[in-house]
Amino acid sequence: MRVLKFGGTSIGDAQSIRTVCEIVRRRAGDKTLLVFSAAGGTTDALDAMARSAAKGLCDDAMAAAKGIRDAHLSLARELLPPGEALWRLETLFEQFFGSARDAVHGLAVLKDLSPAVQDRLWGMGELLSTNLLCEVLRREGVPAEWVDARDVVITDGRHGQAEPIPEKTAERCQTTLLPLLDAGRFPVTQGFIGRSEGGEVTTLGRGGSDYTASLLGALLGAEAIEIWTDVDGVMTADPSLVPQARNIPLMSFREAAELAFFGARVLHPKTLWPAVERGIPVRVLNTRRPDGEGTTILAEVPREGGSVQSIAYKEDVALVTLVCARMFKARGFLRRLFDALDAHGVTPDAVATSEVSVALALHAPSDLEGLVRDLGEYGTVSVRRGQAIVCVVGEGLKNAPGIVGQVFEGLEGVRISLVSQGGSAINLGFVVDERDLPEVVSRLHRRFFERPALPARNQGDGLYGPPALL
Repeated sequence: MRVLKFGGTSIGDAQSIRTVCEIVRRRAGDKTLLVFSAAGGTTDALDAMARSAAKGLCDDAMAAAKGIRDAHLSLARELLPPGEALWRLETLFEQFFGSARDAVHGLAVLKDLSPAVQDRLWGMGELLSTNLLCEVLRREGVPAEWVDARDVVITDGRHGQAEPIPEKTAERCQTTLLPLLDAGRFPVTQGFIGRSEGGEVTTLGRGGSDYTASLLGALLGAEAIEIWTDVDGVMTADPSLVPQARNIPLMSFREAAELAFFGARVLHPKTLWPAVERGIPVRVLNTRRPDGEGTTILAEVPREGGSVQSIAYKEDVALVTLVCARMFKARGFLRRLFDALDAHGVTPDAVATSEVSVALALHAPSDLEGLVRDLGEYGTVSVRRGQAIVCVVGEGLKNAPGIVGQVFEGLEGVRISLVSQGGSAINLGFVVDERDLPEVVSRLHRRFFERPALPARNQGDGLYGPPALL
């Protein structure tokens, strides 16, 4: 049994949906679970609709709702002939528009967008896309069966960042999904959304569709989980910054998880953990090039040669430095420091300490002013905005002598701060000014992936030339 998850860009237009149907048709005879995101841009449009309504901008909100309805109607009419299936979708999309209109009017009166209401509105995109895909797949001869993920994925009650409850979700998989798979049906369900034990609609956070696919695959004992997107797997760097970036055919779970955490946009950071625990391979494939090799992610990958697999980055970083000679290394100081971070919902991406100071790299902190005010109780706080974290990742880093020098070779003239090698020993990160980010990533890519291979300094050094598995 396999799980195939398709992202929003894979179903954003009629031709892309036809390609998805062809990919699925190739699985005839295999047990296959299909997980879909909302069509590209839909969740953002729903979010804009809700926020406009909460501000009393009803015309803007209704324009967003109308745009969502019209986009789905246009796709349905291009992909389906007149008949019962098209009529069902047209009726459904009009019902969505009516529900959106009611929500807009309610939010305009309350002028308050609660997390619970936000989750209900955000989840509409997946419900629309899966109903559309289910009808189109049936038209193409696929025995598709629509399944409401809210009846399968049972979560805690945290709106916007709900965590699935594996035991409860496993029970629903056995009673809802497994009988369909055993009967040769292709269940079509939604990523991203679930329902709390109390019955409220929840979402797993933006990008949570990958997480849904991995979780369901793990609970059903899938032999593989396929993430279909718009790039050729995991790349050596972001191709929008480095056109020469290339696909990585094989990588370890740990490498992929580090890349996801440090900003690689192919995978959601939570995606891999359910698969890791069950030893299930995850393949990342390109819907636009379905015959491409993609990237296969395994629990362990033999490593020979090069030390660096890929370069990731995060923008919109603030570097916060706390100088506190009086209290630093006093008993309980670091605990109080991290309690302050937790109180503001902040998790540092990198931390560096010295005898008298602590430096924190914080990605897009929502309440930086409040955090700085609280940290000021312990010492002098300085903030440098407009920063970015650059991270080189690879299993070979932990056995690569002199890797720090190798990474920083050729970065002359770039202000570098807060150098940190992760506790996993397979990533090396540092903070630079955001304006220097494109040049830094390009230089690193040339250093590790583009220049001609040179003889290694000693056996197993693996510091020169591209990794052997690329």
